[in-house]
Amino acid sequence: MPNTTTYLSEPDTLTLDIFFADERPDLAALYCAGQTESLRRYPGALAARAEHLDGACVVLARDRRGQAHGGMRVHLHRPDAPLPIEHALGDLCPIRAAIERAPAPLVELAGTWISAEYQRSDLAVAVTRATLAVARALGARRIIGCAHQHVLAFYRRFGAVVDASLGVHPYPDPRYETRVFWADATICPDGQDAIDACVARIQRGEPLHFTRHAA
Repeated sequence: MPNTTTYLSEPDTLTLDIFFADERPDLAALYCAGQTESLRRYPGALAARAEHLDGACVVLARDRRGQAHGGMRVHLHRPDAPLPIEHALGDLCPIRAAIERAPAPLVELAGTWISAEYQRSDLAVAVTRATLAVARALGARRIIGCAHQHVLAFYRRFGAVVDASLGVHPYPDPRYETRVFWADATICPDGQDAIDACVARIQRGEPLHFTRHAA
């Protein structure tokens, strides 16, 4: 997995850093700080901030000054390490048993956040596509995640299918209706060509970028 940072001269171009949190604690700290600040904008959402980054591969969008503007995590399932979704929903539904039945390799996508400055841009789409590319580069076949009612439609455009058997949960607090979803890591109904291009760049060790275009 690449660990390159190449900043371009355009003021609205961000670099999408890809790194393992254990190897780049400095960038992992930026991701966590940015997610915490982003979640402060939504009532009750702070309870969902990152607490389990061990082994995570992170996509982090940064500007040429190094300021973070968005991110997302990929967690490869390992039998000896519960996924974040198990920590979050393990007492509410049989999530562990469902994970054990899923085709391997399995990854969880978690912790998406976008800064207020880029909220109305397509950065969330770019970060999600890059994260799906990372999942594929890691060899994943299946994806698991969870989303509440305000963002579930966004993930559905990338192939998320709700698992009704795992119920609806008041997470991170009772204002939210959170559902577990699954997705195929190899096929995406939105932006498959863009994801394929990201995979190719990752495999060549080339950096990924996002440019915000004027409305």
